[in-house]
Amino acid sequence: MKFANPWRPTAAIAAVGLVAASLLTPLGCRPTKRPAAKRPNTGAASQRDSRGLLDSIVAQLRTLPESSQLELTPPAVVLDARSSADGEEIQGILRRRPDGPFEPANLITVPRGNAGFRKNVKPGDIVKYYGVPDEATQQRLEATAEVDIRTGQRDYSTADVDVLTFDAIDLTVAQVLDDNSLLIVGGFPNEDEAVRKIEVWRTVDSRMEEIQREWGAYVARREPPLEWHPSADEASLGQLTERLNQWLRQVGAAGKRADAGAWKRPTLLETLPESITSGVDLEPYLADDELATGYFRPYESRLVQGATWQRDVSRWARGGDLAPLAVARTLFDWVTLNVQLVEPSQTPPRWPWEMMLHAQATAAGRVWVFAGLCQQQHLTAVAVAVPVEGGDERLLVGVVEGTELRLFDPVLGAPLPGANEGAIATLAEVQADDALLRKLDLEDESYPLTAEAMKNARIGVVADAFSLTRRASELDTKLSGDDALALSVDVDGVAKQLGEVKGVGEVVLWQQPIQTLADKLAAKPSERRQAVRDFLPFAWRPQLWRGRLQQFRGVHQEADVKRNVLDETLDDHKAALRYFMSRKVRPSEKSLEQQKVPEEKREIYRAARTLGTLFLALLSYEDGAYSVAIDWLDNPAMDDASAAPYKPLVQQLRARSLEGLNKLDEAADVLDKIEGPMAPGAKLRARRLRERAAGAEEASGDEAEQDAADEP
Repeated sequence: MKFANPWRPTAAIAAVGLVAASLLTPLGCRPTKRPAAKRPNTGAASQRDSRGLLDSIVAQLRTLPESSQLELTPPAVVLDARSSADGEEIQGILRRRPDGPFEPANLITVPRGNAGFRKNVKPGDIVKYYGVPDEATQQRLEATAEVDIRTGQRDYSTADVDVLTFDAIDLTVAQVLDDNSLLIVGGFPNEDEAVRKIEVWRTVDSRMEEIQREWGAYVARREPPLEWHPSADEASLGQLTERLNQWLRQVGAAGKRADAGAWKRPTLLETLPESITSGVDLEPYLADDELATGYFRPYESRLVQGATWQRDVSRWARGGDLAPLAVARTLFDWVTLNVQLVEPSQTPPRWPWEMMLHAQATAAGRVWVFAGLCQQQHLTAVAVAVPVEGGDERLLVGVVEGTELRLFDPVLGAPLPGANEGAIATLAEVQADDALLRKLDLEDESYPLTAEAMKNARIGVVADAFSLTRRASELDTKLSGDDALALSVDVDGVAKQLGEVKGVGEVVLWQQPIQTLADKLAAKPSERRQAVRDFLPFAWRPQLWRGRLQQFRGVHQEADVKRNVLDETLDDHKAALRYFMSRKVRPSEKSLEQQKVPEEKREIYRAARTLGTLFLALLSYEDGAYSVAIDWLDNPAMDDASAAPYKPLVQQLRARSLEGLNKLDEAADVLDKIEGPMAPGAKLRARRLRERAAGAEEASGDEAEQDAADEP
């Protein structure tokens, strides 16, 4: 059969034009209701019920990564031969409109008259237009078509092809004109006189619609203000909230029948500035009845989930470290490497779990994440605010060790140096010896703290509103062994402990966690839009979310240590690698360009690809595969515009990997190029690396001289 007038696939695909729709259209919201109080059950039956509920809660917390829904339903067919007027295939012709001779070809008509478009089709639906020869057909055309000697072009009308098969081009319906005529978005430069098979599909994914509703209502009206995140495990977390509140009722710890006297309002709450606590939005969260007998709010289940991330990361990141100070040093290094330092203006207000997820935080955020990791390892970490010139403060973080407070700088990403090599300075030491702080001076920039300023340091106990509640305390006292979680903070007890620590003066409740809650409750539209934009890669690429959760959990459990016969061997980091490398997370640029979706959506998919590649590099580094980590950092995905906000983190990770390969001078050169808030810390580390390299070279030279002297 001779094939005449073929549809040219390259021209056709290049000509498709799509109009980008808004991604943030508010489609409504789901109201959240506070559970009504019920009389707690009593007796043995109630105890059995509460134990059963607690067991189900524990099991759910263990398997949160596995509860992620990974599939977003693809479009479904709404019109084809099965639903046509005569049960036959629908065939259309692509032409220009008669009254628009200078417009692109954007009119599809059905000569057979069997479409019934008005009944079945609506704007936004997808028309699958089977006008592109598939790969096999195209190969046969190329092989049999004659070539014009003068132009070098193939004459496809001479091709000898017996069977023609076609792939579909996805077009978007702009308007239904009548039962057998459609206008499509964009159009083509040329008409196609051939009669082509068409089908109409529609995105009917209720999950995607649910996601749109959630972020749309949040961006437009800040509804709900705290629990809008449409993650792949959102349904499971909703179920967790219900079970937690059922359990609270069973044990008599919530509602009107609960004993409010079982909880005492922390004295340290009174140290918060009135400008924060008097806010109309915040006041209900700090009220006595809310803290003493309140139920779990939906956003608090997310905080519980975040605590499991911190518990699990702190377990595997510490490695074989057992000494408290060694554990603290290791956990601080994990934060420095995995959470990029950004300016407050670069990020919306975030919880620690959000900072871990996005791998970005302010200096205060790094303190908060580190304090949470320490809490899970039964270490007390506190915020240390030191006044500097101009009325500002420099934030440090201190870890209590007996009667000493060991200091770390979240901006430099390093502990403050002590008097001895490798030691971590204490608060009392830096108050007495300014020379310790001068070790942190750079050639062109002095370290902003002095011994005199350190004497005026204000110590902040780290706790958010949830960690002050009775419900947080009830839950973490019931969890034990591998399932243990540190959720509550006895802030008055910590304040008493700090009273025995050398150099400590004023002790207050650190206002950052409470301020974050207030800021979230009053988030500006620009902050809400950024929060949604940052979260969308995890919502639209649930494999990325699942991989991140397994990266944090980090369980490697052999078959001979199963909890029960139904448990399978787990290797979370290997599973995370598979999710991050999947085509869903890391599609090729060609496949992204071919997707007939708005450019805004492709940008989100590119952002997911960038994050997946970055997480692959971090996992490789953690595994000691430094060359592999560098290879991932050199991947073309890291050249995309979506990688720009992570440039300092990428440079730091590259330098760390080079350091792991003992290429100290190269690592120092990379660190010297880091700009922004991480630059001072990078320059200090570069200086230390060059000192190490020079020391190693000197030692090597001395050894060579000694070997020569020993020769007869």
